[in-house]
Amino acid sequence: MKITAVRATSVNIPYRNPARMSAGTSGHSTRTIIEVETDAGLTGLGDASYAFAADVIEREFGPALVGLDPTAGAELRRYCLPDHLDFGTPLLKARLAAWGGMDIALWDLAGKAAGVPVYQLLGGAIRQRAPFVSYSYSPPDADGAPEVMSAIAREAIDRTGSSIFEFKIGVHPLNVDIRTIIAVHEALAGRAQIAVDANMALSYEAARGLLREVAPLLENIEEPVASLHEMDQLASDFSVRTSAHCTDLDAMIAYPRVDAVPTLDACGGISGVRRLTQVLGARGRRVWLRSHAESGVGWAAIVHLGMSTPELARPAQSLVDLSAEDLILGDRWDVCLGGVCAPPSAGLGVAIDRAALEACHELYLEQGEAQAFPPALRRTAPL
Repeated sequence: MKITAVRATSVNIPYRNPARMSAGTSGHSTRTIIEVETDAGLTGLGDASYAFAADVIEREFGPALVGLDPTAGAELRRYCLPDHLDFGTPLLKARLAAWGGMDIALWDLAGKAAGVPVYQLLGGAIRQRAPFVSYSYSPPDADGAPEVMSAIAREAIDRTGSSIFEFKIGVHPLNVDIRTIIAVHEALAGRAQIAVDANMALSYEAARGLLREVAPLLENIEEPVASLHEMDQLASDFSVRTSAHCTDLDAMIAYPRVDAVPTLDACGGISGVRRLTQVLGARGRRVWLRSHAESGVGWAAIVHLGMSTPELARPAQSLVDLSAEDLILGDRWDVCLGGVCAPPSAGLGVAIDRAALEACHELYLEQGEAQAFPPALRRTAPL
């Protein structure tokens, strides 16, 4: 089997409701959908963050890989990336994220060629379902936030059966976040644990003030501050788990109290997640996957990893119900009974909804790229 073509399509996936967090509010997610075609009639599907990946994949990666065996494994990566990602070359990190989407597509192809699900190629399912939290963004108004988030939490746990309810903080004043955490804790009445995600919105002193009030109520606090050292110190001082999106192994190893929450494509796709979990897992570190408003293709890859990777025991983040469109045919892979079970189909088990892909591509052409973390300052009019 040989690769005959590589296609990358940038899309804007609309959200059902505005996503509010400390960095700002967004209404859609920009993704790149990858299709790797072969002379055997099989096509592998991948998903990468943002639109820049499309240019890199079609202009560089595709020509480098056409004519090669898609099941050649790690050898294919070396046609697209150097063996070592120089610390001082930021472009290489962007290219690694683009490769992460390609890596997903190649695993999908490998599963289809072997006639087995990707989770089988990854060592077999060790869990019936990949575990996921229920996840919510911030309500718009501070005054009613505790009551609104409590209602969201009860409904979400009723619907998903998740063991953890996670939600954004850092949008409203600190006292509102404290009251909201306490209200959600009381509303769930032990039915699920609570985790919060601040996206580095808090100062060190503000984080300490919050944790003095609610640390015993939290299963985890994600990126409360903008420093791994301070996250590690908070974890030590308040006996609370902290976590970060960082995938740099040297950095993560240096801060043993900070758990790793990698984005699938940013650490090199399915293969990159496996390496990260094996290294950190051997050191007794917790790792789980961050959801980045991916399409149904990326979501499927997260599910296969969650079913088959021993180190991914803590439920991953879930934004599957945020997006109004997942770009795949058939029913959405919603969280139920605390997780998601991939079908026993070959590969990832998903197929592209061509009409939805084209519609979301048109949205991208109309709206441009969405930035999850926009600049801190914005000019409303030219000087």
